[in-house]
Amino acid sequence: MSEKYSLDTSAILRSEPQYYNTYVVFDYKKVRTEFLTDKEFRTLEHIYHKPATISEISKKVGMEFKKCEKFLKRMRQLGFINVNVDSSKCLRPKRVGANKIHKRFPIPFLSAPTSVDVFITSRCNLNCVHCFSSRDEKSKHDLSIEDLKSIFNQLEELGVLQVRINGGEPLLHPEVHEIFNTLKERRFRKVILTNGTLLDEEMVNLLKDSKVTPTISIDGSETEEHDLFRKSEGSFNRTIEGLKLLQKNEVQYGINCCLNNRNLKKFEKIISLAIKYGAYRIAFLDLKPSDRLRTNEVWIPSYKEYQNAISDLIAARIVYKGRIDVSLDAFLHCYPLSECTLEAKRGYISCKAGRTGFSIGADGSIYPCNLVLYDQKWNMGNIKDERIRNIWFFKKWLYFRGGVKRGDIKKCKDCEDFIECKDFYCRLISYITNGDFFGPHPKCS
Repeated sequence: MSEKYSLDTSAILRSEPQYYNTYVVFDYKKVRTEFLTDKEFRTLEHIYHKPATISEISKKVGMEFKKCEKFLKRMRQLGFINVNVDSSKCLRPKRVGANKIHKRFPIPFLSAPTSVDVFITSRCNLNCVHCFSSRDEKSKHDLSIEDLKSIFNQLEELGVLQVRINGGEPLLHPEVHEIFNTLKERRFRKVILTNGTLLDEEMVNLLKDSKVTPTISIDGSETEEHDLFRKSEGSFNRTIEGLKLLQKNEVQYGINCCLNNRNLKKFEKIISLAIKYGAYRIAFLDLKPSDRLRTNEVWIPSYKEYQNAISDLIAARIVYKGRIDVSLDAFLHCYPLSECTLEAKRGYISCKAGRTGFSIGADGSIYPCNLVLYDQKWNMGNIKDERIRNIWFFKKWLYFRGGVKRGDIKKCKDCEDFIECKDFYCRLISYITNGDFFGPHPKCS
């Protein structure tokens, strides 16, 4: 009897022909992405519908038998497909393709975001100096469980690959237990960003059971420097107790560390602490002067000081490889997509915002990036009034989809380093630092 192949239930297929002929399969459990050709995509799409033999697939898709056999073998080795398993259907978003809605905008964009930040509450038990989600200090918001179920349903249907649960402090949401329960079977990668002070045995087990990966904030290797930054006495010790519980229960987790004037030269001690308590990854972040940090600028190193630290941080990635993943993906630069660099040569300026991701605030409003959360100038629509897919195609996204050209940017347009520079793409950095969307990057202003 011939072997029958079927798509694994953890696989998400994305067909984006209008976006540079992009076809992708993503394993939300193993966090693995593979880019495909059109025929390879149709091969996986065929076995999404029902299990099939190589001969059946080859004939249906029009792929030569040996080539089809080789491709399926590789996909099986990577864990995307199963053999002789009657699996339930995996998520497959609807094809959108290059339609009239996409053609409203000068440059291509995805039919739906790949990553979304959902701020489920604005409540918090700390008073951190750098908080960017505290714009509306007087009123607190929580997304209701009904709204969250609707959001998760829509994101799953759209084929979103990753959802990050954020706050405030998300564990303070009054219905957090039900939120975790509804996340449990969702077919996208689930991450939660928390300060870790509220973790106990029950919460850790709930995280583990719902397959949500926590990222914990640690901003010092010692009590004083962390507590000062978080403006809450005892927060460091409570967070460390949370890390111990995660380690004891064998929960994979990461750490975020905001490098500031007090800890910039102590990052190796923070890495050692992360290793000690079993973190698999630590990401170092720079501080951006938004919201509460505007009145706490004494914490912010100069751009030159951050630049001087880069070589040491890059060396640390090599030194600690195998013990912990040291990430600098969001340090100093929001690295542009490769397609953004190509489009810049044609004069168009864009970044990830509004093309591959967005943020949903605790009031239900959608924003292009966390940098401008709750800034009504960048409110693209509210999930309580419109479907997410409809909001994604609103004309208001034009700024991020070809509405800004090289000639619009002050100072940058005449710079001889323009093509090699990595800093001009993110227009929102300029907006939050000097109030001018078209202004230069802070390092040049």
